[in-house]
Amino acid sequence: MGILADVVDSVFFDVFTPGGRDRGLARLVAHGEARPATVDGYRVRSGGDSTDEHWISLTVHGDAGPFRATVRQQLLPHPERAPLGTPVTALHHRDRVAVDWGATLRAQGVDPGDRATVLAGRTLRRPLPPGIDDARIDRRRLERGTAAEAAVVAVEPVEVFGMPTENVDLHLQLEGRAVTVRRAVLPHYAVALTVPGAILPVAVDRKDPTRVTVDWAAAAERAAA
Repeated sequence: MGILADVVDSVFFDVFTPGGRDRGLARLVAHGEARPATVDGYRVRSGGDSTDEHWISLTVHGDAGPFRATVRQQLLPHPERAPLGTPVTALHHRDRVAVDWGATLRAQGVDPGDRATVLAGRTLRRPLPPGIDDARIDRRRLERGTAAEAAVVAVEPVEVFGMPTENVDLHLQLEGRAVTVRRAVLPHYAVALTVPGAILPVAVDRKDPTRVTVDWAAAAERAAA
């Protein structure tokens, strides 16, 4: 995640460290019960000059049966390890829910390090619908373009001053021709879908066939179905 991860770390450190402003989160961490849960949705909104805003939706399995919850939370590090359908460990206390990302990574056999703490905002009173709602995806291009399927050939990370970013150069095979999508934003929930040979839904510009937009939300939802 590079620069973005450092920004997120600094913001959440000020807000959620012990003695900080969110006492509900402190109670959740101290008294929350660990529950099995499944990731069933993401909502992402651009934060402008700051970091993007992330919400994660879950189906949580409680004593009285399963229930859904949505919480503002970005899973760091290794957010790519939680695509739709991923089993996670959730903490539940009263009206608060959050993903225990450190426990989830350990269950996956991954060392979470020191950064995988429970950093989360308030749980929404009404959970968001399942699926992907990502404002970074250009819906206009998808709606105006011609729907097609493209095969992944290779993915090249884009760096800025030697630091990794969320952008990639995506090399595709589309209808018998090679196409490269430059500086594409690769959402964390779709990283696993970019292995060579993977098929992605795309939209091809009707006036410029070299201009291709990937429908990451549709790709992620299709993979989880």
